[in-house]
Amino acid sequence: MGKAVLYVRDEELLESLKKRLGELGYAEIIASGSTGGLLGDALELRPEVAVIEYADEEQEMGATVKRLWDQLGVPIIMIARSCELQQVQKWGESLLYTILAKPVREEELVAALVLSVAAARREERLKEEVSALKESIESRKVIEKAKGRLMDRDKLSEAEAFRRMQRLAMDRRISMRQLADAILLTDSIGG
Repeated sequence: MGKAVLYVRDEELLESLKKRLGELGYAEIIASGSTGGLLGDALELRPEVAVIEYADEEQEMGATVKRLWDQLGVPIIMIARSCELQQVQKWGESLLYTILAKPVREEELVAALVLSVAAARREERLKEEVSALKESIESRKVIEKAKGRLMDRDKLSEAEAFRRMQRLAMDRRISMRQLADAILLTDSIGG
């Protein structure tokens, strides 16, 4: 199924996490020995989720987590002591999917994993939708501009210009956007 990368110093928790992730179907589980190793392992493995134990004394923790998020966009689950939760939340609010307080119960971890991965997938789908919508809007703008040029140049009504563009696009077996780009290009060269 998936891949997971871990940075957990507590050996008992680490072994429990590895076992539980294996039971959940994670085929590849990498346990990194340092925050730098975590980033390198994650960039190589391209995991579905990262589980990190917070360490206040590690200055580069925040920068590593930010780079993990910026470069991979994987859901990050942070495990911290109760007294560290507010501190973690301050710098990790926009980066972390879940913050769990120690001691971590397996049920909490499983729920956090399932929800975090599902949220990341949903977010990815939304990003793709937004991208497609932006492209659609941009295409519509270009088509409208080309239609306007045809109306001005050939003294056509809006409907006539649109039908001409449709017919030309079908005859040439190209998209309306490609035709609109060609019309605007030839119009700028000729004008």
